[in-house]
Amino acid sequence: MRRATAVAAIVLALAGCGTIRKTFGIKDAPPAHREPTSTSIYGDWVLANPDSTAFAGAKTVELSLQQSNFTINATYPSRPAVMISGTVGYGDGLLTLTPTGGSADMGQLGPAFASGRPIVVVASAAGGSLVFAPPPAGGTTAVVPSSVWHKKAMAQAAGTVKP
Repeated sequence: MRRATAVAAIVLALAGCGTIRKTFGIKDAPPAHREPTSTSIYGDWVLANPDSTAFAGAKTVELSLQQSNFTINATYPSRPAVMISGTVGYGDGLLTLTPTGGSADMGQLGPAFASGRPIVVVASAAGGSLVFAPPPAGGTTAVVPSSVWHKKAMAQAAGTVKP
């Protein structure tokens, strides 16, 4: 009996060893959650739901966000495309986009995208998503997203945006 107990204890101890696990093909279940590989807000993004923003009716809205400048291109099925470009400022979680130019049709988006008028949003990214939200006001710390963007390359790979 003692011998069987000792053998069982040794087998159990070796079962945790990586070599034994590899030899017998013992694997752990994949984790239910993976940490994002990137939290950078910079890159090429596609707006998930244009109809919930100033770009209502757009077929696609693409954002190229760099450390010093940005470009937004919105395509519509029945009217001319809109292009907005400008400068970028980022600090303390707040992103400031200041339009400096664009297409003649950018006025259809209303005063929010007036040339020279800064747009300040909370910006947060993780993995393949970027979220914009208005800055908290009145002492509240609640942040309610105003738009969700997806990495352009990932959206293309998923087939939600044409390359």
